[in-house]
Amino acid sequence: MQTREPHWSPDGFWWWDGERWVPAQQAPMPPPPMPPGYYQLQPLPPLQPSPGLRPFLIVVLVIDAVLFGLLSLLGTIGEYQLLSEGKADVGGVVVWLAFVVPFVLAVVALVAVLRRTAWARWVALAAGIAVTLTCLGSVIGIPIIVAASRAPLRRPST
Repeated sequence: MQTREPHWSPDGFWWWDGERWVPAQQAPMPPPPMPPGYYQLQPLPPLQPSPGLRPFLIVVLVIDAVLFGLLSLLGTIGEYQLLSEGKADVGGVVVWLAFVVPFVLAVVALVAVLRRTAWARWVALAAGIAVTLTCLGSVIGIPIIVAASRAPLRRPST
């Protein structure tokens, strides 16, 4: 139920004249002043690295490398058997590559994070994205992406 008294809408864009809503530009009086910063977005403070995420990232990358390493090994054995029987096809090779590429990226990312290289964050993000593209790896890939983006991966300054 609308009140019959004239008043401004909470956002200050409309004036209720007692019968209908009128745009603020056509109102008989200027809209009320808005609180300072009402329409201004405040910049977020920069995210600080989280010290506990580097060991977590290492553990998740080890799990990723072991899991996809085993799947790559099984896929390699299967493809070799199909190739020796003359039954290999492109589909099998594509599935095999879907396990080998995340495995290789996880191993490279693990080495980079352990050695604290300058490119560790980027290769860890690539490993997380590659793993996330598989249904099995979505559970592992998202924590890798989050940890790689927030973990302090460079050597601490002395």
